Amino acid sequence: MGRSWHSDAMSTLPSFVSSTPVETPRLRLRPMTSDDVAAAAAIRAQPEVYAYLSHGALTPAQLEARLRLRMARTTLANDVEREVQLVVEALAQDDDAAVVGDCGFKVARVWTQNEAPTDRLVARIHYAMSPLVAGRGLGTELVGALVAHLFAEPHVHRIQADVFADNVASRTVLERNGFRQEGYFVDDGLIDGKFVDACLYSLLRREWEGGQAAGR
Repeated sequence: MGRSWHSDAMSTLPSFVSSTPVETPRLRLRPMTSDDVAAAAAIRAQPEVYAYLSHGALTPAQLEARLRLRMARTTLANDVEREVQLVVEALAQDDDAAVVGDCGFKVARVWTQNEAPTDRLVARIHYAMSPLVAGRGLGTELVGALVAHLFAEPHVHRIQADVFADNVASRTVLERNGFRQEGYFVDDGLIDGKFVDACLYSLLRREWEGGQAAGR
């Protein structure tokens, strides 16, 4: 299966970084800065959060290093892949905001036969939210904002998400946003010496547009 990284239509991939934050009624998504790293790492360091993240239990320093690497990649422009790291803030009535998680995505060209040029893109999203805001529908709101932001770029054809099979909350969030389960992988990886199952979810542009037209 070959992959095409070259296109006459786009010599480099779009940046996908908005000039203004992406906002929903209750959330703000903006590029992560150094001031956000400690708060985001502290959320990922909580057992009830990292239990469903592939990096598992890491120290705050290790998590901060991973987040800073993702931040650095956000500014890199190339023809192969784009990575964007965002921080998630919960908006208060007085316009104050608190960091409640982080999210981001990687965008690459879809593979093509014989590496034929293409401008069609596929995005893979990720997100982590504080347990303090669980049960309020903010995860659904967050993923909906990510999807709308990515599909605002007309070349994005497909959005994917990987999730552990026992992460019922995250699977529900994806399904509420129109994602469908495409694959179920038994013993897909090892965490703390135990095999875990994983699922692949996806949403195509035409499915999303159909849902928007239907008022989902």
